[in-house]
Amino acid sequence: MVKKYLDKISLADALKKLKNNFKDLRTATEKIKTTAAEGRVSAEAVKAARSAPDYYASAMDGIAVKAQLTAGASERNPVQLKIGRDAVAVDTGDPIPEQFNAVIKIEEVNQIDQNTYQIEKGVPAWNHIRSIGESAVKGNLLVTTAHRIKDYDIGALLEAGVTEVEVYQKPQITIIPTGDELVEAEAAPKRGELVEFNSQMVRAALKKWGAEVKISDIIPDQKNLIEKALTAAAEKSDMLIVLSGSSAGRGDYTIDILKEKGEILFHGVNIMPGKPLIAAEIDGKPVFGLPGYPLSAWLDNQLFVRELVSQLQGIQAADFNQIEAEVKRKVPSDIGLEEFLRVNLTVDAEGKYTAVPLKRGSSAMESILKADGIMRIAENKEGLHPGDKAPVILLKEKNKIKNDLLLIGSHDLSLDLIRNQLHQKNYNFDLKLQTVGSMAGLTALRRGESQLAGAHLLDPETGEYNISYLQRFFKGEKLVVLNLVHREQGLYLKPGNPKKINGLQDLTEAEINYINRQRGAGTRVLFDYLLAENKIEPEQISGYEKEEFTHIAAAAAVGRGSADAALGIRAAAEVMEVDFLPLAEERYDLIFREEILEQPQIQALIELISQDQLKTEIEKLGGYQCRNTGEIKILDL
Repeated sequence: MVKKYLDKISLADALKKLKNNFKDLRTATEKIKTTAAEGRVSAEAVKAARSAPDYYASAMDGIAVKAQLTAGASERNPVQLKIGRDAVAVDTGDPIPEQFNAVIKIEEVNQIDQNTYQIEKGVPAWNHIRSIGESAVKGNLLVTTAHRIKDYDIGALLEAGVTEVEVYQKPQITIIPTGDELVEAEAAPKRGELVEFNSQMVRAALKKWGAEVKISDIIPDQKNLIEKALTAAAEKSDMLIVLSGSSAGRGDYTIDILKEKGEILFHGVNIMPGKPLIAAEIDGKPVFGLPGYPLSAWLDNQLFVRELVSQLQGIQAADFNQIEAEVKRKVPSDIGLEEFLRVNLTVDAEGKYTAVPLKRGSSAMESILKADGIMRIAENKEGLHPGDKAPVILLKEKNKIKNDLLLIGSHDLSLDLIRNQLHQKNYNFDLKLQTVGSMAGLTALRRGESQLAGAHLLDPETGEYNISYLQRFFKGEKLVVLNLVHREQGLYLKPGNPKKINGLQDLTEAEINYINRQRGAGTRVLFDYLLAENKIEPEQISGYEKEEFTHIAAAAAVGRGSADAALGIRAAAEVMEVDFLPLAEERYDLIFREEILEQPQIQALIELISQDQLKTEIEKLGGYQCRNTGEIKILDL
């Protein structure tokens, strides 16, 4: 029987229902040492147990004096003070003897003999003296109830004599991963098995928010075993999270178990990713069923679980750090669902943000590693149009986003080396990459979405790379073409070449299955050129329409047997351990507008690319030549 979601509700209604249902839910309180209280939430107001300092104290190293004796002191008319009678030496923090009422710092004091100080500047009463209670006054409120204690709070509390504080206990949360297909990360997954990592990802966030977390063993998709694990965990947990099983598939038992044991608050939220979320209550405790797709689980944890983890500790979850960003392309989205779309961000000279969408999909973990933020597209919108603005939840600091460069274009393995070197050598910016193909990279550069494009587009008529395309795309503009590498292109073949493929003509054989690169990719342009040179029609190639988006993905497809051949660079063949049949050498360039040539990040990038050490590392990847690496051409188009 096909299961169905309950009536899905909006994000706002789901959050409201959670908060109302568990509004009075708190963990118990406990008294702990102040020294161990960093990150904990106070359960009661805390007042100073003593004044600090509780005496008049010197704020400087110097001499304590009677202020009236220093009046009129100057370079022409220095004043001499008798040591012991008129002045005594003090260090920072020392009590001020009762007969004195000011301190002169040591740099302004001359000791002319064993018995005499000489000063050339008078001071007012109470100069450089800390008053009683200057830092804390006994009985004054230091920390309110429901305050997350920080490092400096601990210092202030200890100074004021508070050595213990009453705090909310850390919420005890149990995560129960379920699924027949799941194995631990330490295992070597077999065909059809998936690494279970959602629990560790969710756990890391929960600990950051103040919870103690236990992860159960992976439970197979058997209703009785899941129910047993859930029942046992409920007895000793403040909250339960069941991973996977929240959808409507045949092996998804979470919803049935929660219906039987408690109350379903909602099943399904109008968001994407993260739609198949379950929220329930068992014995007054919140229970969440998070989706199996990792980005769905991550987002639901951020949007919903975080709220209740904070509420259990008596505080409200902090607001997300959001900015507004503009899109410069059409961004489709399903009406009726609020979409949370991973994006890269660039910032112009006026501080305005541009958002560039990354790969969609609830399981595309690499996209969130690359993302600067999460763009929110409202559920009443059927996407965004060029010039539209939308809120973006930031995943990185604003200063970092402002400093970074974004390169959109063709994939090349040397770019990962460059990115790593930028960090290793503390260049203080990152080179963010979106691998979409050469033509799409030039289009993004033309729209103003990125600072750089990466391209290797062959002009079949001239045999030249990139120039004719730039003349077509950027007429009237000034561009810089920075050579990165020359690289070898050829066919990826299964190890040992079992199909005996010795050239392009062999790809026309009926039993040969090819996998292509996406339209607009430089490798696709080169493949079409080579086919035409060999008088081969695309229709003769089985698999010509099947596409991958990177060299690594194409090589992996051949390595795992999904295809018999694909065109790509030698370096990817060596990484994926497949055979390689060389066919051509091509030029790969970085392209950007001349107006940013003198920017510090661009100059630093050019300097790094030109280093012999980096060139050597690139050539070690295999199939690369760096004979022109770092050379610049400025084109006035």
